[in-house]
Amino acid sequence: MTDSESASEDTLETARRLRLAINRIRRLSRQAGEPSGVTRSQEVVLLVLRRQGPLSTAELAEIERVRPQSMGEIVRGLVEIGMVTKEPHPTDGRRELVTLTRVGKAVVERSSASRDAELADLIASRLDNEARATLDDALEVLERLAAEK
Repeated sequence: MTDSESASEDTLETARRLRLAINRIRRLSRQAGEPSGVTRSQEVVLLVLRRQGPLSTAELAEIERVRPQSMGEIVRGLVEIGMVTKEPHPTDGRRELVTLTRVGKAVVERSSASRDAELADLIASRLDNEARATLDDALEVLERLAAEK
């Protein structure tokens, strides 16, 4: 076996372990409950809009790597429950921008606070100071890995 094959196998094992850990942490985070009847897909859209501001449905679909039709369904559901509005684009009359409402902002902030508190409790209860410092160091690497291109 060559060094590149070994590195590739090591990288695949790292990827597998990372994926499994992320999935477990995500499941634990979901146990905090779904806020105000909002699905996880809807919550993700609310988080993107909070972070990036008004966007078109096509832009949201591109960011979340889903079909525009799928994102259209998610956005329609959010409009129906008053979490977002669709406003005409200021320079392109053919497009609409999806914008958070006050209710949507409150839901996403409450949900984020709940999930952050749940994860902080998990970290505090399962990791000692040395492990928390290691996690802090690892976050820099994970943030680079997760960065948009």
